[in-house]
Amino acid sequence: MNIFVKHILDGLKKGINISGKIVIYTFPFYILIDMLKQSGVLMKIGNFFEPITALMGLPGEATIVLLSGFLINLYPALASMAAMDLTAKQITIIGIVLGIAHNLIIEGIVLSKSGVRIYITVFFRLILAIITGIGVNIIWNFLS
Repeated sequence: MNIFVKHILDGLKKGINISGKIVIYTFPFYILIDMLKQSGVLMKIGNFFEPITALMGLPGEATIVLLSGFLINLYPALASMAAMDLTAKQITIIGIVLGIAHNLIIEGIVLSKSGVRIYITVFFRLILAIITGIGVNIIWNFLS
C-alpha cells in the first residue's frame, strides 16, 4: 500500500478515536446542563453566583461552565456552553478565563509532584483568571 494512503488511514483512525472520546466527555454534560436549565436549578445556581459573574459580564448560569472547566477540563465546559444562550463577548471571556485556569485538580496534582504547592498555584490561577475576565469585560464595554 502506498505510504501516503497508509498515513491518511492511520490519521483518520486516530481522529475518529479522539472524536469518540470527546463525545463521551461532552454529551453527558450537555444533557445535564439542559436538564438543569429546564428544571430551573440552573437559574437558582446562577442567581447565587451572579454578583461575581456579573463583574466579568457573564450571566450567573455561566458558573456551571466555569466550574466544569476549572475542575474537570475544557470539554465539559464546551458542552455546558453549547447548552446555553451566550453572546460572542461572553464566550470570549469564558474562553480567556478557562485558558488561564482549567483542569486545576489534575494539573495541581502533576505540579505538586515537582514540589509546587497546589493551593498557591490554584489560588493564583483562579484570581488571575477572574481579574482577567473582569478586565476583558471592562475593555470590551469601553471599546463597544
